[in-house]
Amino acid sequence: MKLIAQLQHLDRLDDLIRRKATGSSAQLAARFGCSRRTIYNYLKTLEELGAEVVYCDKRRSYYYETPLPGDLHGLLYPGEAGEEE
Repeated sequence: MKLIAQLQHLDRLDDLIRRKATGSSAQLAARFGCSRRTIYNYLKTLEELGAEVVYCDKRRSYYYETPLPGDLHGLLYPGEAGEEE
């Protein structure tokens, strides 16, 4: 169960980074209900997956210098995107 929660946090973090709406590491930690160290570990995991994540003091947000090579959300929730109702 813990792995699923971590993957969901990574997906949420990816979305916030793409929107340049993360806030600081302290704000992210408060939003996710975890420590700043955990946030840094999530950022490191995204980098290990091929992303280059940078923090901008002016925007007060993390952003992708180089985005993830794939769709993390699509990997976690296959079939969700593009479903017809």
